[in-house]
Amino acid sequence: MVADNTMLNGRPALIVEAEFLIALDIQRMLETLGAGQTLFARNAAEAHQLKASWPDIALAIVELRAGDPLGQQLHQTLVGAGIPVVLTTADLSLHSSAPGVFVTKPIPEEDLASAVQRALASRC
Repeated sequence: MVADNTMLNGRPALIVEAEFLIALDIQRMLETLGAGQTLFARNAAEAHQLKASWPDIALAIVELRAGDPLGQQLHQTLVGAGIPVVLTTADLSLHSSAPGVFVTKPIPEEDLASAVQRALASRC
């Protein structure tokens, strides 16, 4: 898939990722898809602190970790708020425990672009 720099139309994206370098790499990939401002959170609690910005968010990338029910709850809360979500994980067993659009770490750029496209399409 060729990256479409109009996919996010300059709108903000939320990245919930514990590892800062991974979050920066995801930000770079989202910028090629047209993301504007990027909001960062290391966990679900920090993401909730950004709730005032949620109405403007075009997409959220949320890391799921085994034994972290708050990450799954955040996913459901964001979807309930009408925000398309892409879930990232290194734990393949989590793919079956939570419905949604998944990308497995490490994240190839083409896989993220495809997942973003699916998440945005599922919102329509």
